[in-house]
Amino acid sequence: MNISKNEVDALNLTVNIEITPEDYQDKVNSVLQNYRKSANIPGFRPGKVPMGLIKKQYGKAVLIDEINKMLQDSIYNYIQEEKLNILGNPLPVEQEELDFDTPGTYNFGFELGLSPEVDVKITKKNKVKGVKVVADDKVLDTYMEDIRGRYGKMSTPEKPAADDMFHGSFTEVDADGAAVEGGIVKEDAQFLGTNLKTKKAQGELAKTSMGSTTTFDAKKSFGKDYNVAGLLGVTDAQLEASTGSFEFKLTNISRMEPAELNQEFFDKVYGEGAVTSEEEMRARMKEEAERMYQNEADQYFLNNVAEYLLDKTKFDLPIAFLKKWMQTSGEKPLTAEEVEADWEKTEKGLRYQLIENAVITAAEIKVSREDLLDHTVGMVKAQFQQYGQQVMDDEMLKGIAENALKNEEEVRRISDQVYNAKLLAHYKESFKVEEKEVTYDEFIKLVTEKA
Repeated sequence: MNISKNEVDALNLTVNIEITPEDYQDKVNSVLQNYRKSANIPGFRPGKVPMGLIKKQYGKAVLIDEINKMLQDSIYNYIQEEKLNILGNPLPVEQEELDFDTPGTYNFGFELGLSPEVDVKITKKNKVKGVKVVADDKVLDTYMEDIRGRYGKMSTPEKPAADDMFHGSFTEVDADGAAVEGGIVKEDAQFLGTNLKTKKAQGELAKTSMGSTTTFDAKKSFGKDYNVAGLLGVTDAQLEASTGSFEFKLTNISRMEPAELNQEFFDKVYGEGAVTSEEEMRARMKEEAERMYQNEADQYFLNNVAEYLLDKTKFDLPIAFLKKWMQTSGEKPLTAEEVEADWEKTEKGLRYQLIENAVITAAEIKVSREDLLDHTVGMVKAQFQQYGQQVMDDEMLKGIAENALKNEEEVRRISDQVYNAKLLAHYKESFKVEEKEVTYDEFIKLVTEKA
């Protein structure tokens, strides 16, 4: 076997592999001998089939199969031996159909796209914007309202309010307000007053009294995404076929009375004695909220880092090769037009992946088994705390983590998380981070405007 290369340019290479009969004949004969031992051909005893007949029936298929195996092994061994850093996979060079009926010497070519040298420079002179998202009073008021609601008690008020739960029956009616014979009827229906589309409609509903009736338009009365068919216990098609007009008779009202801000409530939420006042609870909520916001703030910072590095780090790519490779690399072949339509996004992703790899190499960022174990233990511990369960001792947590890391897919997922955490820390240490304090609403506006 003879392997030669032709360097088209700095990023494109063709490799030619010459395979002679001496390379494949013994392997082909060995396979055919095994076929002969097990071949079941009428008129011949097992193992006594003439080799000529075996070659005639199986020889060409075995030859092609063995040559393909040799090609696969040869090209990837060559890439490893030559320490070639390639992008994508080798692409076979198109050639005229080969004659496998008469075994001889065969030549095969492969195109290779080489990864460029990527030099990433980061210093404290390089500025990247970051944010610290703070929980303001508006957020804390909303959280407090939600928690008090979750720990509250249900009551039955005499007079309804717009945000109460309304119970009653729906009856399909015609244009004159008369019940439609055989029409839709739903007993024991319930909905929140706030499910109505407008404040005006909600206000009108709040003026009703027990036993009174109100008419609703199925298409206009409720909010855009509200499932009116589900409320009425029918299919969308049945609702569409109806008059769309329904009389609602109010039979009951439910109201969630928020929990009182007392020690009993604080103990239910945070554990006995952990919080003793509304001020302490708001401080705890602020800390928890800002911890949750940190992931979003970090992602904002990483997006800014990516934009900066993509703008400042210039290098060439074997673009023609990559576009050709993309047409055949997926489960479903793509046309040149389909590749071109997504190329800008694909190229940006590939460039940043190469930049990130260069940063990881230069900074000697590595993920050890111990890193994976520590990270997994932290995840398990956080999960227990999230659901209010008692945290196990360190040995039990370690056992759960080790068991999780027996799954290869889980190892890859956690490894990515640890690499990302280490990259984030490296970027924060290496760049000059211009951090701005913003509320969550301001942060959402900032991200939306940037998108």
